Parts: sequence; C-alpha cells; structure tokens
Amino acid sequence: MIVIDADAHVMESEQTWAYLEPEFYARRPVVVTLPEDTSLGVFNAAWLIDEQIQVFGASPAVGTRSLRKSYSLDSQNLWGTDARLKDMDQRKTDYQVVHPTFALLNLCEDVVLEAALMRSYNTFMAEKYKESGGRLLYAAMVPFRSPELAVKEIQRVVAMGGAVAIYVRGLEWDRPLHDRLFYPIYEEAQRHDLAISVHVGSGSPKMRSVFSSQERIRGEEPFWPGGMKRLIGPMTVQFGFYSLAETSLSIDFPKLRWGFLEATGSEWLLGAVGALERAGKGHSRRLFDEGRIFVSVEPSEDFAYMANRFGSDFMVFGSDMPHQDEAAHGNLVEEFSAPAEKLGDEFKQKLFWRNAARLYAFTPKSFVPNPA
Repeated sequence: MIVIDADAHVMESEQTWAYLEPEFYARRPVVVTLPEDTSLGVFNAAWLIDEQIQVFGASPAVGTRSLRKSYSLDSQNLWGTDARLKDMDQRKTDYQVVHPTFALLNLCEDVVLEAALMRSYNTFMAEKYKESGGRLLYAAMVPFRSPELAVKEIQRVVAMGGAVAIYVRGLEWDRPLHDRLFYPIYEEAQRHDLAISVHVGSGSPKMRSVFSSQERIRGEEPFWPGGMKRLIGPMTVQFGFYSLAETSLSIDFPKLRWGFLEATGSEWLLGAVGALERAGKGHSRRLFDEGRIFVSVEPSEDFAYMANRFGSDFMVFGSDMPHQDEAAHGNLVEEFSAPAEKLGDEFKQKLFWRNAARLYAFTPKSFVPNPA
C-alpha cells in the first residue's frame, strides 16, 4: 500500500538561503548559537535576519534540541536527500509533503526581503524534489502581504516543479484568510491546481504582543510567547476553517482545495460544523461532500464516528518529521494501521494515500514495500 505523509518538515539551514539574489546577500539569515544556560535552554540556536534575532523552534538545526533528535542532521536539514529517504523507507513512507519550520512565526518585517527569502526557500525545496526522484514534494511559501509578488512566485514554483500547495497560517500578518487582499493568491493557486495548506503557526504579531509579558507555562517552548502556544497554534488553524466556511471564500474559489494540518486532530470539526449549521450556514458540510476539505487526524480519534458524520474522504495524516513533540508520529504505518484496519481496506487506503493524493493533486506510485 502506498503511504503519503501529508505533513512533514525541513529544518532550515544556511543552504536554504543559498539561492538569495546578490542584492540581499548582506541581509541573509545567519546562524546564531547560545549557551544552554539561557532562558531558551536547548532551543539555543536562532537566525539573525535583517539585524533581528528570530527564534523558530529548532530551526536552524545546530542547537542542542536538534542534536538530541533521533534523526540525523542531514535528514533534518535535507542537505542531501539520501538520509531523509532512508528514514522514510524505514517507516514505509513513499512520499512526504514538506512544510517549513521557520513559518512558525513571521519571518521579517520587510516584505521585499521576506519575499526574497521565500524565493530562496522554494528554490531549495524544488532542488530537493528533483534530488529525491519526486518523493519530497513541498508546500511553497509566498508573501501574502504582497499579492503581486506572491502571484509571480506561484508561477515560478509551478515552472520549477515539486510544489503541491501554498503554505498559509490561520492568520497572515494579522489578517484572516478571507481578507480580500489575498484573493489574487487564491485565484492563481486555483488556476494551477495547488492546494492551500493551512498549518499551525503564528502569523499574528499583534496577538503575540498581547502575551509578551506573560510567564511561560511549565514545559512551554520558549519561541512562543508565555501562555499562548495553544491559542496561536492549533486554534488559529481552526479559525482558518471558519474563515473559509463562514464567508464567501469557498464560493468565490469553487475549485480550491484546503488542508487543515496539525490542529490536534479532526474532532473539533464536530463543534465547528454544528455551530455553523445552527447559525444557518450549512454549506460548510457541502465542502466535505465536494471533496474540498481535508484535515489531519490523530490515531486516538474515533474514525468510525467521524466518517459517519463527514464521510471518509477528508482524512489525511502527517508525521511532523523531523519535529519531535506532541504532534509528531515516529512511524505513521505502525501508529495508524490498527485503528484504520477496523474500518476496512477501502478506508485504510483513503487514509494512507488516496485522500492526500486528491488534496495535493498528484498521481503516486509505490517506492517501498508496504504492508497490504
């Protein structure tokens, strides 16, 4: 059986920015490392971007957090694709759709520099797509604050190959996804049959500033403002769903497919769709019937109940590789096989690859021997 990992990641390295145009060289991201005894602890690596220190989880992957992971640095950084492909083969995974790690937060204030950094990232990922023989697909980054530059970048990534989605957070620079500013981006994505990948992360500087003086909850990672991780993480992905289902956005772009990833599973849909229907906005359910909504699930969920409510065509899964937190799954096949098999082979095929292939609009083939 084919296995498509709908949500994997890369830990950006200095190689990621090697494709920057010469005029941006002096403003390129530079790795900064710190001792472990600061308040950042093992997240002791950061990027210096345009004279500002930016902490994006374990990106760059040179700090203690990355060195302690079970994946090699080559696999984390995608310096060469052999290490990642080996990790995938060991886990019987044929494809990964790679998402950025630096997108946990806003990249930089200057939109022109932001667009240049995104171009370099996309070129890097397009190269990895080719090196991997097509097994490493990716969600492209585009500057939502500049639709003109974003449209040009979509055209460029389509020409390069390997991009199957456009990455976005539930809020982009303090704007909801249904903001009319973003419409040219959606129109271009729809024209090229690219999905919109709504992923966990904070695209709202104003929301982060509200919590800037709060103490962190015990165990909370230091790159989130204190007490804010759950709000600016999974809940903004869910808010992105409301932006789609509660406005004319889904009607204005009737062929656009949407993936909602890393939002603590899919059972939140029960309350969300129920609330919309009680408010007389029942067209949200039609988005499932039309095959335009996809949501990543967790193995602890009641798949049978969710399939009864929304059908079985919306479910996808992701490993979060090489991240190692509560959203990560070290082995998708092992963790999801048992709950999926209870619903039969057809359901298992949908969860393991058919749904993701429809979301990302590509025709997969098997690369590694997988269980039937």
